Amino acid sequence: MLEGSSANNDGSRWRVIMETVTPALKLVYFIRKVIYSGRTRFQEVDIVDISDFGKTLFIDGKLQSSVNWEWTYHESLVHPVMITHPNPKRVLIIGGGEGATLREVLRHNTVDEAIMVDLDDEIIDICKKFLPELHQGSFDDPRARLYISDGRKFLEEQSEGSYDVIIVDLTDPLKGTPSVYLYTLEFYKLIFRALTPDGLFVTQATSITHTPDIVASIHKTVANVFPIARIYHAWIPCFSALWGFVVGSKKYDPAMLAREEIASRIRERNLSGKLKFYDEIIHEAMFHLPKYIKECLVNKGRISTDSDPVCLLE
Repeated sequence: MLEGSSANNDGSRWRVIMETVTPALKLVYFIRKVIYSGRTRFQEVDIVDISDFGKTLFIDGKLQSSVNWEWTYHESLVHPVMITHPNPKRVLIIGGGEGATLREVLRHNTVDEAIMVDLDDEIIDICKKFLPELHQGSFDDPRARLYISDGRKFLEEQSEGSYDVIIVDLTDPLKGTPSVYLYTLEFYKLIFRALTPDGLFVTQATSITHTPDIVASIHKTVANVFPIARIYHAWIPCFSALWGFVVGSKKYDPAMLAREEIASRIRERNLSGKLKFYDEIIHEAMFHLPKYIKECLVNKGRISTDSDPVCLLE
């Protein structure tokens, strides 16, 4: 949320936005221009211009996407699971209101239908208007289907085996918000049911740098549902952190996919010239975890349930 102004050395004033990363850490961003500031039925929304990041989206005071660096996050979220599946035709996205996750899914020429479910139609309209750099017209693709609904309720109404890939692109499980129930054992069982027999899913899993116990909890919870559960990571400059992602898969192991096969699928899907971050080498590197992360997965975290969800504290 916008926090007023701060003085420069020359006496001029900057407007700032402050993000709470952990109870002990806050980040302050100096704003060149406020593009949009308002509130939907569900959340506060600020779109501001920051010198290092360009146009940047904040939701409830937390940085979500920046034009200059969003591709590091969205390519990391989408392509490892999409490439791991040999022929993803029907894809479900839960969240992802700015449209960038949808954009990356639709880059795959195997996709016949990409269904995006988001609770907040107002944030989608705001991003369509003020952040066209993110969605790049993806909402108008004939393969795209947009549903305004609660993601969990939507899953409950789906037939068994409906999707090849499910991508969960939600806000962090912040205490007191509905998001905490979209990282639980019960939610992941709904995802398992909605996937085809060889389907897989991925969720953003918060910061390995700042909240490793949350990442470990998400991994443990997914591993309780899926026969294959993998964590991978990428440095996301606009998050100022090493970010975690967790995959749950019924059949295919993304960490075991050969480099040559990844490169072949990238070529077959005509992705080579469209990607700025992801390739076969990056894919392989993402799943090679530093020793401290491996130890964290063993020693930290717990299974998250509806009755006792794991959550971030303000």
